[in-house]
Amino acid sequence: MYAATIYSLLLTFSIFFCAHVKSDEQIYTVGVEDYPHFLPYSQYQGGVYSGLGRDIMDAFLDGKPYRFEYVVLPLKRMDQDFVDGKLGLIFPQNPNWVQDLKAGLDIAYAPMLEFTDGLIVLKQNAQDAHLKLKVLGVPLGFTPYPYFEDIHAKTIRTIEATDYNSLYLMLIRERIDGAYMNSRIANYYWRAIMGEKSPPITLAEDAPQGSGYWHLASFKHKDIIEEFRHFMDENPQLIRKLKEKWRFDSFE
Repeated sequence: MYAATIYSLLLTFSIFFCAHVKSDEQIYTVGVEDYPHFLPYSQYQGGVYSGLGRDIMDAFLDGKPYRFEYVVLPLKRMDQDFVDGKLGLIFPQNPNWVQDLKAGLDIAYAPMLEFTDGLIVLKQNAQDAHLKLKVLGVPLGFTPYPYFEDIHAKTIRTIEATDYNSLYLMLIRERIDGAYMNSRIANYYWRAIMGEKSPPITLAEDAPQGSGYWHLASFKHKDIIEEFRHFMDENPQLIRKLKEKWRFDSFE
């Protein structure tokens, strides 16, 4: 009877202690995008945020005395909330994106995943695609930087799509001449999700492209960004395995 009482008290204390430790755990908010079909980088479906970016950030957090709370937002809202200081960190971000919005902020960046943005067209329209381009489709909130001057001069008209499915549909129905988007996302969608061994779309190699890295970024928590940089540098095998899991380089 006495032993049982002692055990009960110890169990109660253990539960209380664990709950207390968890309640004291530092939480940092990370703004992420709400696109449902953004793999292999990310996706948000059924209230769940997942993808390669999430897996890398979760691996980074293993053993850390803090955790991330992923705040899923539309792209423009995410950028605005970040510069307003409502979010601790943001993914993805890049030093070249929304520069006017970020003016005056001392932001720390840690490169995570490579990207190539370019003109995605129907295969039969691939030759001299940039010369034929009159109507360009873009995901909502994206800026097709290589075509900025043409858009400003009104020689190219843009149509924004609220989701990637709409963008692909406009392309297939030839409502647009091409779509400016991430080549890995386009390939992953058609091959891994739609099951197309030979997708009807391709990256126009003779058209302007933009490339670089998707970064984890923050101006409020630069120490975490520095930790993340070290994590990426010191764990190449882990990063490679996670990329293989999500077929990140399979469709280049």
